[in-house]
Amino acid sequence: MSSTLLMAPTLVIGDTKYFKSLKTYSCCDCQECCFPSVMFKTNGDTVYKIQHGCACLPCCFQHTASDSKNKIGSFVLGGCCDTACCGSTVVDGKFLNPTGDLEFVLKHETVCCDGVKVNCCACCHCCGCLQCVKYYCTDEQYILYMQPVFRKITDESPAAFFKRVDRISGPCCWDETIASSIEPVDELTKNDWDLLTMYLILTSGYAHRELGWNWRYIGWNVASPFGLEGIDAIRSIHKRGLTEKEAIDGKLIQTIQMF
Repeated sequence: MSSTLLMAPTLVIGDTKYFKSLKTYSCCDCQECCFPSVMFKTNGDTVYKIQHGCACLPCCFQHTASDSKNKIGSFVLGGCCDTACCGSTVVDGKFLNPTGDLEFVLKHETVCCDGVKVNCCACCHCCGCLQCVKYYCTDEQYILYMQPVFRKITDESPAAFFKRVDRISGPCCWDETIASSIEPVDELTKNDWDLLTMYLILTSGYAHRELGWNWRYIGWNVASPFGLEGIDAIRSIHKRGLTEKEAIDGKLIQTIQMF
């Protein structure tokens, strides 16, 4: 008989399991100071690495993923030039292949006053109001989010979903992300899986110490969940609250035990 509590982040891509690796570098390593990275390793020589574009300049938010030998691709925030002026489509983030071509996109449709609603909710989050309501007024301890990812900006049907499970951790605390995964709709290649996996790490909260202080800019500017169904729907994120029993029946607890 044994008893084990695993707290170290574990990354699984296909049949390969990675463990977060502690990088060794000297105090005068300027490359890690300016271009910080986080690395996941297997028992062998296989590596999955994410590197920050430049932690010194607040305008540089590109992150690049690579394996043991080659560059996999990069993730950048959407810009105002990605869609037509005054259009309803907002590009939240772009996944680029090694040559800089678009592979996947995060987007949502917006209408008048959506920005005001989201900013008001952000203020309530900072004050702890939303967390108190969820903690004291509901019996839904777990929250399941499904965020669509598209092949092209003009696509209406998603190619996959980012699946994220949060747990309410306290009355005045941020919800705790306990598991995240990719749910494919279309057939994905190995390169697709490797590229999209980068987003799971960037939004998990497990890499902020390695990637520098301004990595949080991604969390504030990418369409991330707020915890209110109406606000999340604005950002094309489907929210579903779950009781503990529903989480167990849906095998979300079993998925958590793997991490």
